[in-house]
Amino acid sequence: MDKRKIIAMTFPMQDISLGLEPSVLTVVPDGDNVEYLLDYHTDKYNDEDVQYYLCSVYITGMMDFIDWSKKHTKSKIIAGGYEPTINPDDFLDYAGRIIVGPCDSFWETIAQEGQIIKGITQNKRIPRYDLYNVQLNQQIIPDKRKNDIVTSINTSQGCPFKCDFCCSPLMCDHIMMKPLELVKEEARYLKKLNPKWIFIRDENSPLQNDWKEKLSVIRTIGAKIYLFASANLLTEENVKFMKENNVYMICLGLEDITVEYGKNKRLDEVCELLHKYGIYVYLSFIVNPVKINTDEKAESFYQRLLERFYKLRPEMVCGNFLMPFRGTKLWEEYKDLVTKEDFQYYNSKSAFLEKDMKRRKKDEFDMFYYQWVYYTSDIYNEHVRKFDIYDTLHLRFLELKEEFTMKGYDV
Repeated sequence: MDKRKIIAMTFPMQDISLGLEPSVLTVVPDGDNVEYLLDYHTDKYNDEDVQYYLCSVYITGMMDFIDWSKKHTKSKIIAGGYEPTINPDDFLDYAGRIIVGPCDSFWETIAQEGQIIKGITQNKRIPRYDLYNVQLNQQIIPDKRKNDIVTSINTSQGCPFKCDFCCSPLMCDHIMMKPLELVKEEARYLKKLNPKWIFIRDENSPLQNDWKEKLSVIRTIGAKIYLFASANLLTEENVKFMKENNVYMICLGLEDITVEYGKNKRLDEVCELLHKYGIYVYLSFIVNPVKINTDEKAESFYQRLLERFYKLRPEMVCGNFLMPFRGTKLWEEYKDLVTKEDFQYYNSKSAFLEKDMKRRKKDEFDMFYYQWVYYTSDIYNEHVRKFDIYDTLHLRFLELKEEFTMKGYDV
């Protein structure tokens, strides 16, 4: 039996101040010779000590991965994740094997012939949580204190919707459901960790036929649950069931308010429903720097956005700058504005589509500032919840306020 190490890593290096369990834990095989490294800059192992390097690569980590791969034996490197799935040819010079699509069966997958191979999913075991310290997890969540343990679970993978900005369907364009019995096994393991919060990482939980059974199982963990959902799937019956099963917050996509989305025709109604049942509303929104390239356009956009916030009254909002991913419809529209150097800025907080640096910095401040305006407004503090309670949401915005103040912005 080969005693050499199988080393799993994530590119870019995991941000333990904001992250959750890395998805690569689903792929790594069983065995005592497997290790997850938080820092791929370490010299802990030489190539002769390693059987395989299993590398999960996101677009922001592409350049780091290339630099790292040049220092290691190509035949030992296996690359997978979003970027290798969407653009496998870009990895031919840097990895001996390239896994395309979801995968939870390591040995069966790499037993296939060829350099580019399809990931095999069998849904027979839970992720290797034992390789990771769950206390490292942090999330920005209303009411969550810094030391509260938060963890996560997937009950499905994939998304059948093809939103023009989203790369998730490129990874898997249909729903791959995890068997109920496996969800039960995973829930029993996670319960031992005594988490206070748990995030269901499915792209859209209510799309599964057995989502209610799975939610009932996850409830037994005893943690507050938050999850993604599309507004058009949230009937009053579904919302009531979620409340009865410990769902604390639902993440909805407000997206780009200058675009009409079919999934959001009932958004106003659904936000009222969630408030009625005491479930927090988390609204994520998209800012396209190309559309707000003057002060007048930016002010008009953000005033309109604030009006939506004041009407829908979400407990949490989260801004994301538009990121055109290769393979999406938006890529064809914006690819001429994106360079390889821009890949490092695909973190949703950089307005890299704006090439004027002064304007870009102003855009990045504005995104923070108008969220700050909402959180410190009378409407939020008198009719939604108190902001200044030193939970992770409040603390994060105090950090951002200090950062922008040091840069000379008046907050």
